[in-house]
Amino acid sequence: MTMEQLVLAGAPELPDGWFYRVREVYDVGFKVEIRERTRFASRKMAERYVLEHGFDDMRTAVVDACCRAHRSVTAEAEMREKFRALSAFLGDHDGRRRG
Repeated sequence: MTMEQLVLAGAPELPDGWFYRVREVYDVGFKVEIRERTRFASRKMAERYVLEHGFDDMRTAVVDACCRAHRSVTAEAEMREKFRALSAFLGDHDGRRRG
């Protein structure tokens, strides 16, 4: 199955250079990873297990795992952006001192 087929089935589109990887985890089941290509390999951005017991159609189960992994990546990016915005407030804020 290609990325385009996953997206057509309902998985979120990923930014350029990112891709989904479905892996079998020994004695556990399957998981979906969102990965970002690097110069020589790739790095894992998020992962979620496929919950096959909750679905009759395994394509839907994989798409569900893709969606959950995407929500995780999005939430982490939003949190990083909030921390970046908070850095503007670093330092002392003493109203008694006039500079």
